[in-house]
Amino acid sequence: MDGAKSAGITTVHVIAKHDEDDVLPSGTAFYASSIAPVWSGAASWDPLEAAVAEGHRRGLKIYAWVPQFHDQVATTAHPEWEMQVAVDGKAVPFSDQSSSYFVNPIDPEVRAYEQSIIEEIVRNYNVDGVDLDWVRFDNTNMDVGPVSRALATSEAGIDPLTLDFTLAPDDPQLADWQAWRTAKIADHVHSVRAAIDAIRSGVHLAAFILPQSFTEVGQDLAQFADALDEVEPMCYFRDWGFTPSWVVDECMRDVATKIAAAGAATRIVPTLGTNEAAEDIAAAVDVLNAEYPALTAIAWFTHGGWSNEGMAEATARLEGWR
Repeated sequence: MDGAKSAGITTVHVIAKHDEDDVLPSGTAFYASSIAPVWSGAASWDPLEAAVAEGHRRGLKIYAWVPQFHDQVATTAHPEWEMQVAVDGKAVPFSDQSSSYFVNPIDPEVRAYEQSIIEEIVRNYNVDGVDLDWVRFDNTNMDVGPVSRALATSEAGIDPLTLDFTLAPDDPQLADWQAWRTAKIADHVHSVRAAIDAIRSGVHLAAFILPQSFTEVGQDLAQFADALDEVEPMCYFRDWGFTPSWVVDECMRDVATKIAAAGAATRIVPTLGTNEAAEDIAAAVDVLNAEYPALTAIAWFTHGGWSNEGMAEATARLEGWR
């Protein structure tokens, strides 16, 4: 926290629930949870409690970063919750096709579980905000498990296992399916917003989102921007194979358009990756300065963990920021 303060950082996003399936299963809690399994390293201390106390002591805002539907521990406890993928007309567990574990965003029980973790954090920790992540599907051909098929049939007249998922996501055959799934994601975000407000007013709700052109993940900001105080579009131009100008030409433009469509006043905090070359970051900053003079913040993401040196280096890349 000293390093963050000295680097000029104003808000620290502290991971409260593991988001990857690497050294720990996704869904592992980094706080004293009575809902999700707690990281063994937190047996004698509470990382989130410490982060809030130390951050606030230095005048920093602390957001609990709470990934949603990427959750291995939930699939272990409830195998029936695992995301199902359509393969040759059959439903197959997502983990059979990948090294990752997703739970089903359509299942009301899954959504209630993920929301209960956020409620627990807001109720027990004086966080300034909650940051959603992985609030999406991974592709068009999911979820097609029994719960989703039953709901899709009754609510939209669609059996997803009869669809041709080799078509483009916006193909007319898939359009109704896409719209129905996308609405489920938006419903979840609105439900989380209402739950937070019922527990403690003033807690900001934010979300890391993929580029809005990635329609296959069912994440349409126009449908839930009004539930967010801020949005952090992941403008990782190198990861997506784009040039720095793409940050303004598409990533930021699309997000601003979606917010306007929602009639919302959601703050945009573009997120850049520290793996970008320094000269590319400088170019991205130039175009952001030119097109968004009212922009007040940038979010940074790094793989692994932050060091004091890493935070200082990241913010030093913004020396040209107006």
